[in-house]
Amino acid sequence: MTISAIAPKGRVLAFEPILRPVVALKSGRTRGSALDRLLREGGEEKPAEAGLARLSSYDIEQVDRSLLGEGLTGTRTLHGDGRAPLLFAPVAFCTLASSRSRRAVLGTLAEAQMRLGARLVLEITHLDPGLPPSRLVEVLALLRPTCRVVFARIRIERRAIMALTDCTLAGASIEAAHIADPEDEDLLTRIRLALASIGPRMLLHAVRTTAALHAAQGAGISYASLDLAHLGLAHPGVATPARSNKSGGEVTPAAA
Repeated sequence: MTISAIAPKGRVLAFEPILRPVVALKSGRTRGSALDRLLREGGEEKPAEAGLARLSSYDIEQVDRSLLGEGLTGTRTLHGDGRAPLLFAPVAFCTLASSRSRRAVLGTLAEAQMRLGARLVLEITHLDPGLPPSRLVEVLALLRPTCRVVFARIRIERRAIMALTDCTLAGASIEAAHIADPEDEDLLTRIRLALASIGPRMLLHAVRTTAALHAAQGAGISYASLDLAHLGLAHPGVATPARSNKSGGEVTPAAA
């Protein structure tokens, strides 16, 4: 279902929920799913981040709540490789900072977590690098009863990384589309090491090529969500053959 919002100057932004399979790169097997948000603007499909940033905090909250509801209500099963599957869910910080919206969002996520037998991994998006770390830590404490594992979804920027260091996050997630060359294993290794100060785990979103999947595995990245429409896989029961991690410092995905 499409959720519409009006951006400044009257531009209509259409957002859609999408559920992508998540692969644990150590084993190469499906470990769960990542709910994500797509933006359709001018007939073109884009990551939702830029579109949401053009909305007011109130409108972001409404889109977040609608996308979570629509994206999870019809979901019946998640694949977890014989274990409780992981469910990655993105929510903007402004939504979580509001007690009213936070209660609504956590209620939706708790219901989906119980119904699907999943382990929830919350991704906080739209974190302002100028946000005081103490404010983030305060909100994280309010989330812990429902969301024990929390990632920050960011761009690779020094200021953003420094702002999140030592905030007790479990890891960071980034979009493959924001990386200059997601098939460059050395580049991905440097990114993983840079993000290690935020938390020990990393999720690479919307991987579109097998080469990028291999590079992420070789770089020691914990998880990757797959853009199946571009990757050409019907379902990644075994997404990629096992290979050694040349970069070292591998993180065990099962710890999530």
